[in-house]
Amino acid sequence: MNIKRVLIVSMAFYPENSPRSFRATELAKEMGRQGHKIEILTKKRDFDYSEFESNYSCKVTSELLIKRNSPDIFKTERNLVKRIKDRFLYQLFLYPDIEISRAIVTYFKDKSKNYDLCISIAKPHTVHFGCAIVLRRNKDLAKTWVADCGDPFTLCKSDVYKFPFYFRWLEKWMFKRADYITIPVKSAEDAYYEEFIPKIRIIPQGFNFSEVKLSDDPINNPYPIFCYAGALYRKTRNPQKLLDYLVTLNLEFKFIVYTGSFELLEPYTNKLGKKLEIRPPIQRDLLLFELSKMDFLINIDNVHKEQVPSKTIDYALTKRPILSVEPENPDYGNILRFLKGDYSERLDLDNISDYNISVIAKKFIELIE
Repeated sequence: MNIKRVLIVSMAFYPENSPRSFRATELAKEMGRQGHKIEILTKKRDFDYSEFESNYSCKVTSELLIKRNSPDIFKTERNLVKRIKDRFLYQLFLYPDIEISRAIVTYFKDKSKNYDLCISIAKPHTVHFGCAIVLRRNKDLAKTWVADCGDPFTLCKSDVYKFPFYFRWLEKWMFKRADYITIPVKSAEDAYYEEFIPKIRIIPQGFNFSEVKLSDDPINNPYPIFCYAGALYRKTRNPQKLLDYLVTLNLEFKFIVYTGSFELLEPYTNKLGKKLEIRPPIQRDLLLFELSKMDFLINIDNVHKEQVPSKTIDYALTKRPILSVEPENPDYGNILRFLKGDYSERLDLDNISDYNISVIAKKFIELIE
């Protein structure tokens, strides 16, 4: 086998529990299993990676020192003045995320390394900015640079506020230097500038099917128990209309939600009572096991189709029926059919094997020029 040297630059990485972390972590693990020499560059965190490195034949460099983490500018309980200040600094200067670019450039200063492939993973896109600067200064650092984008940047329709015009220049400067731009779905191409379409390759989220453990118990709930897992957003993934409809139903059911986004659910805790159960996020392997016990699973579509929830792949792995709900225009008839056990209009993913991490890792390796 032709062994390749691969650098993965990602702020999110194991043991963090997020789609970006899964993306970087599963890629590193699988490429290591396939025999390639893998190095991961990530932010400085208090975690011992020695066991991870031994298990997956890779090196984790957790040295990117970021002085200030990004605040959650949407949390209403934060001080109003601080929220305005943080929004101003982020919207106009990408602060504090811009510190990531500085940290990447600082790390590679005076370092002479040669990789066959560099994969930078966003969000935040300042990971790409840092790699662009480094590769501009040292063209021999990597033969091929792939800018992996789970979400678009300046043309992202789901952002609450638009970025100033000069970030468009910065994005174009950055992507001109990338050899490839990888995105999870073809529908996301519309969120990138036309001149970069030839560089785009479709590589979806990858999953290790062999690690999925499901419940063996037969599903025999006394009433429908269904679940949603993931973040909720007021603008793009809002459950309000779904919940409003559930309030009107004179049926027994339990809707379980695994999320850290409690704000949109709070008004319904009294309205639905015991029919709504809110649980904090748990590790992915434990979550899949719990999801496999449900009668069916809820997918709340993004309003803008350039962003497709990766959770639909997780859902498919549980082998439970998936009810896909348009947040702005739910099909109430289909919701009622699901509650009555009719899953004929379930969401089915074609070619689930395309999401196997072994396939995904090979697609990245094939990009090496």
